[in-house]
Amino acid sequence: MLRATSSRVGLLSVRYEVRASGHPVTGWTARHWQQHRDLLIEGSPYALRSEGIARFGLEGDVRARCLRSADGPPSQRYWNLEAGEVRYRLAGSGVGRRFALLTPADAVNEAGRIWRIGTLRPSYAAELPGALPMPVQVFVLWIAMAIWRASVAAARATLATTAGQ
Repeated sequence: MLRATSSRVGLLSVRYEVRASGHPVTGWTARHWQQHRDLLIEGSPYALRSEGIARFGLEGDVRARCLRSADGPPSQRYWNLEAGEVRYRLAGSGVGRRFALLTPADAVNEAGRIWRIGTLRPSYAAELPGALPMPVQVFVLWIAMAIWRASVAAARATLATTAGQ
């Protein structure tokens, strides 16, 4: 199982640490969410990139990309993940606390899942297929974290606008 925890580091910064089966895999410190992140994952350099919550990319020895589908209503959106010859669909809700990783051939049974725990200082966990290399597993977890973070920010902005009227 993959797990990302967050802890305060200073007044405005948060430290994220990702572990697999209790062993450190990678980590980063940030004041705010960044659409580009350079990481060492199991000692190798990787770049994680995003364009909002529509496009994500992993660059390094292992490459992957994830694109949001434009099909269906916003409440039923999903993201198509490609890592080499492997294809998955990431489905769920940024507002919800869970994403499912589905194979395109079987859009019902889960191949993996990602979930969020806690609200004030959230942590994240994932059970993903062993066929996915660790950098891709970290990438999938990072995507879910980005979508959840964007959803929380949008909800706050909506509340602020509603309260101001």
